[in-house]
Amino acid sequence: MDLNPSASAYTHVKRAIPPFTHWPLCLALLLAANQCFAQGQGLFDNMVSSAASFDMDSPVEAHAEFDPTNAQVGGHIIYRLEVTALDESLSVPDPLPAPAGLVLHTGGRGQIYQPTGSMKLRPLTTVIFRAVVTNTGTFTMPAFEIMAYGKPVKVPAATLTVEATAPAGESALPPLLVELPDEDCYVGELLRIPLMLPLSPGSGVNGFAFQGQAPLPHITGDFIFSEQFHTGMRIEMVQYEGSAVQAMVENVLITPLREGPQELVGQAHVSVSVPNPLQPNLTHNEVVLVDSEPVTLSVKALPKTGVLPGFTGAVGHFIVEPPRLSARELRAGDPLTLKLVVHGDGNVGRLVPPAVPPSRDWQTFPPVGETLPSSSIQQRGFAIFTYTLIPLNDKITATPAIPFSYFDPHKKEYVDLTVPAAPVTVTPGPDGLVAQAPPPEPAAAKEDFDSPYEHEKEPVLSDLATARGPIAASLAPLQQRGWFLALQLLPATALGGLWAWERRRRFIELHPEVVLKRRARRGLRRQLRLARRAADAGDPAGFVTGAANALREACAPHSAANPGALVCADVLQELPAPERQGRAGEIIRRLFAAADALRFGGPVKEDADLLALQPDVERMLEQMRARL
Repeated sequence: MDLNPSASAYTHVKRAIPPFTHWPLCLALLLAANQCFAQGQGLFDNMVSSAASFDMDSPVEAHAEFDPTNAQVGGHIIYRLEVTALDESLSVPDPLPAPAGLVLHTGGRGQIYQPTGSMKLRPLTTVIFRAVVTNTGTFTMPAFEIMAYGKPVKVPAATLTVEATAPAGESALPPLLVELPDEDCYVGELLRIPLMLPLSPGSGVNGFAFQGQAPLPHITGDFIFSEQFHTGMRIEMVQYEGSAVQAMVENVLITPLREGPQELVGQAHVSVSVPNPLQPNLTHNEVVLVDSEPVTLSVKALPKTGVLPGFTGAVGHFIVEPPRLSARELRAGDPLTLKLVVHGDGNVGRLVPPAVPPSRDWQTFPPVGETLPSSSIQQRGFAIFTYTLIPLNDKITATPAIPFSYFDPHKKEYVDLTVPAAPVTVTPGPDGLVAQAPPPEPAAAKEDFDSPYEHEKEPVLSDLATARGPIAASLAPLQQRGWFLALQLLPATALGGLWAWERRRRFIELHPEVVLKRRARRGLRRQLRLARRAADAGDPAGFVTGAANALREACAPHSAANPGALVCADVLQELPAPERQGRAGEIIRRLFAAADALRFGGPVKEDADLLALQPDVERMLEQMRARL
């Protein structure tokens, strides 16, 4: 099988596709091309050679069934949903409307392309749910709707009969078996996980479906990366349902991306022999999606202690060949190419090349990897990186050593794999010990274009200034002086002040009572202070005026009125009913009667008795101030 399609074949595919504007067809062709070239399958080659296209005009159909339809309590039961639509356009409700006593857990999900009679390929997406039933009976999965291409599609009902013992003559397709490694697994480590398909007699399973009919077997998970290329199949004996049976085994390569427990589900499309309903003695092959029970892989983080220089994420076991140089003798300023070949059993296909440490003697450029797909590099087992180095003087005797290290999951430690220095001979450049040769000027630029600066004079230094310039207090740059930082904080402070002012303004706009109460508290303190001074001076008129005004200020926010407009009745209205008729009400009436007499020219009577009301008035005002 060709796992590395050439660029000419890909160009041939692009030219064979006619222009169109139907977006589902565009998406289908894009997905098929990606699957073909990423997985190394010949689906697109077959399609181009046969001039096939995708059937996107037929109505979307949905089919659902239980496998098996008659099962045993606690047995392996699958609810399989098949829809003739692209996987990316399919939306299935979560959870499904399962009847009471039937619990469905999401399983595998995959897509294949089926040939039709009109030389077209029709997409078929399968969604698997694992059913759990704890009691016997008949369970009917009701009809429901799913969304495909933005339109509702009705899924028919399906019935499951569960009995206490296993029914004779009917069994579900065997699930995939996943064998996790016994050793510790680390983030970034390339793991080879065997997927085993039992070939038990009577199941009708022929093996994995290949040759462009279906994607390769793979493992799904939230934080793993699964490599999509064929690693080779083999037949082994495995234990399945208490007996040894033959199984088809395919190694799947995955890379954990996060530490902690990771739930994995293996899935694959298998070829199954199904009786022909028109001719019971004959069978035909169908491609069916099967999955495994979820398994938990415990992933550890790479240790933070003991990390060596040059670690770029390589996990496994690696060997570095001696560096290959483009020349052993060169002049200062001439480029030198160094090729580094890294062999390894690990994530060699996705290695990040180590960088050359900075040096005064060498000018270095970022290393460049190959343009091959990572799957091809992984299969051949080694990666090649190219470094470009330029010597800056003729005293150099060797290339710089390149620090490189990897983590060995078996030893559980970092291993030094530094690339040693290679001896070179550097001779002086054309101008002696030059740093580097200037880049050559393109010949086309000289011939075709006339530079406007071609005839300008060579710049020269002018004479020294005769007068002294301005005196600088310090040679430190402006951005390193203390006042410069404070100057940068001024705009931020101004913006913060504007933001706080606007926030306060909006709050006051929504709550005007805050301003009224604050104004009332301020007026209350002022009038109470005047009343106290008058009482200390033995001035009953001043005391009465201050006390009455203080009462008006305390009651103004509750009445939403100007304090000077309040009368005795308004103040009494703010008191509770018992106090209104009691001692507090009597004091307020006496104060307002005396204040009105003073206001309208009448005499103030009972001068000594009014001054004796000061403790009661202050206690009453303290209670009113607490309400503000």
